[in-house]
Amino acid sequence: MAVLLEELVNQHRDQLSKSEKEVLDIILSDQKSYARCTSTELADTCHISRTTLLRICRKIGLMSFSDLKVILKNSSETQAKSQRMDFDYICNIYHNLIDELNKFSYEQICQVLYEAETIYIYGTGNEQKTLADEFKRIFLFTGKLVIEVFDYGEMEFVRKNFKRTDLFVIISLSGETKEGIRILNAVIPTGVRLLSITRLQSNTISGLCDYNLYVATQVVEQQSFYELISAFYILLDLLFLNYLEYVTEVENYEL
Repeated sequence: MAVLLEELVNQHRDQLSKSEKEVLDIILSDQKSYARCTSTELADTCHISRTTLLRICRKIGLMSFSDLKVILKNSSETQAKSQRMDFDYICNIYHNLIDELNKFSYEQICQVLYEAETIYIYGTGNEQKTLADEFKRIFLFTGKLVIEVFDYGEMEFVRKNFKRTDLFVIISLSGETKEGIRILNAVIPTGVRLLSITRLQSNTISGLCDYNLYVATQVVEQQSFYELISAFYILLDLLFLNYLEYVTEVENYEL
C-alpha cells in the first residue's frame, strides 16, 4: 500500500516545529494542486525557501522534493471525492475501502491487544461511542477485559488503575476533538500504551498515540453531503479476525 503524506506527518509530528507543521498543513490542504508545483513554486506558496522545504521533507523521512511529489500524487489519488449518489458507485467505494484495509498489517497491533491485561476505550462522539461499544462487544468475546470510558471525569477515576501493559484506545473521526486531546494528554503520563482509530488524515490525536489505525472514508453527494463511515465497522471486523488468527498462532507456537 502506498505511503500517504498524512501518515508521514503523523509519524514525525513530534520532531516538527510549529512553523513546519503549518507548512505541511498548507500542503495537505490541496495535495492535488501542489503535486503539480515545482519546488520553487511550492516554497513561494508556503512563504519559505527551497532549502527550508527540503529540510522539512527530510524531517518526515523523504530524501528529496521528488519524493514529496510522488507522495503528493499518491495521496491526492486516494482523497475522498464528492460525487453523485449512484448504487454501483457506492458498491465500488466499499470494495476499494475493503481492499485498502485488507492490505494493512495488523500483527503489531494484535500483539499489543494480546499483551494488554485491560483495554480502555473512549469514543469522542455519539457515532464513535457506538463504535467503541462494538469494539468492546467483539473483544469481550475473546475473553479480554474492555472498559469503556465515557468522559474526562470517568477517565480521571480509572487512570489510577492503569498498568503499562494496558491499552487505551481512542476513536475519533476527525482526530481533532478538544475533549479527546484533553483526555489523551491526561493519559500519556501514566505510560499506558495508546491506539488511535481515525479518518485517514493528518491529525493531532494520531500524532499523540503509539499505534494508529486509519480509515479512508468517502463522501457522496445527492441533495446534501454524506460521509460513509461503515468502513470503521469493517476495520473492526478485520482487526477482530486478524486477532483471532494471531492468538491461534501464538498458542500453537507455545505448545
